[in-house]
Amino acid sequence: MKMPSLVVACVTLLATTSVQAIDADYRRLLERSGCTQVSETQGCDINKTKQENAKAGFVADPPGDHGTLVAEQACLAAVAKTVGKPRGRLAVSEVLPAGSNTTVMVIVPGANAPWSCLSDAKGHVKSTMFTGKDGD
Repeated sequence: MKMPSLVVACVTLLATTSVQAIDADYRRLLERSGCTQVSETQGCDINKTKQENAKAGFVADPPGDHGTLVAEQACLAAVAKTVGKPRGRLAVSEVLPAGSNTTVMVIVPGANAPWSCLSDAKGHVKSTMFTGKDGD
């Protein structure tokens, strides 16, 4: 009789436990290294820098490469304006050129997920979007 009650209590406890995103230290290591959780499982080393991981082929386009600097700067300004934080506190974590547009992933201090920004090579920002859940 006690065993079913114990099982129900454990299942209830597990179901009501809040789910947490990655912890701050791990997120900091991911940002510094240019790795993602997926690329880390493929060999990207979170203890190395973005440049070191880019040389190893794990960071597709490190910030500043392939003529994306204008798009990066425009996205940093657009996201800073949207979130109301100084541009200098934001950081580019990933740059994904695709044809005439570039997606720039921007890290905002205090946010639990990056912002995504779409810009063309001339710095015309087409959209900014938070990639986490609303209210996070």
